[in-house]
Amino acid sequence: MSFELIVFDLDGTLVTHDFLLTEETLAAVAKIRSLGLRVSVATGRSYLSAKPFLDRLEIVEPMVFSNGSVFDNPETGERELIAGVPLESALIALMLADLFGLSVKAHFSDGRIVKTDTTPWPDEGTHFDPGNHNPRLKAELAEDPIKMVFFGPGPKLVAFKAKMESVLGAKARARLFQSHADYLEMVNQTVSKGAALLLLTEKMGIPKEAVITVGDQENDYEMLKYFGFGIQVGNGQPKLAEVAKLQIAKPDQGGIEEIYRYLAALP
Repeated sequence: MSFELIVFDLDGTLVTHDFLLTEETLAAVAKIRSLGLRVSVATGRSYLSAKPFLDRLEIVEPMVFSNGSVFDNPETGERELIAGVPLESALIALMLADLFGLSVKAHFSDGRIVKTDTTPWPDEGTHFDPGNHNPRLKAELAEDPIKMVFFGPGPKLVAFKAKMESVLGAKARARLFQSHADYLEMVNQTVSKGAALLLLTEKMGIPKEAVITVGDQENDYEMLKYFGFGIQVGNGQPKLAEVAKLQIAKPDQGGIEEIYRYLAALP
């Protein structure tokens, strides 16, 4: 079966860890598109956060956002919320994040991003709207966020995650994972990029065997596993190596061009 669709993660896959989308990567994506593949994105970012990159990439296919909590179709304007973080879990997370000294962003289904303080985050100031600051978010939160992101030093995030899992237990209906060296994310337990992409490709009429998926972090595992051809960017995640069929360099080392050359050489 020939491939019809390639789905990229953004950060660390198309975008460098310094949050740059290079001209070389843009050119490589254009060459992949010239092979007849449709190009889409499955990202942990919200639509507003991802939009500056999507505009430069000229993505017109349906996309997955917020680690699978939401997907959008730019052509039809369809936006589907899959599931949010249960309010009780979100409130506990805000309380513990305060104790651990972590900065928090809560993402909501209407596109709002609310931040608990004025701590600068690494990806702010270039392309990312930091959202509204609300130090009283813990007291005022009254709806399920579609996801939450916690920012702080790696060791603090590890300790915070362990404490959260201990407090919430098996009934939490939420899961936590690291999406960047300094970011920990929380989404609904039923949500993943892979699960959302299965729904999306079914709507698009594309069999999963005809889909290439490309990612670099723990939150990309399901989409590399479920679909026809998974590609791992870099070698920092041994778990991804278990399911990836190809490993490429990072985006600032010509990784996306490697994908083009590999696909162009297929019979």
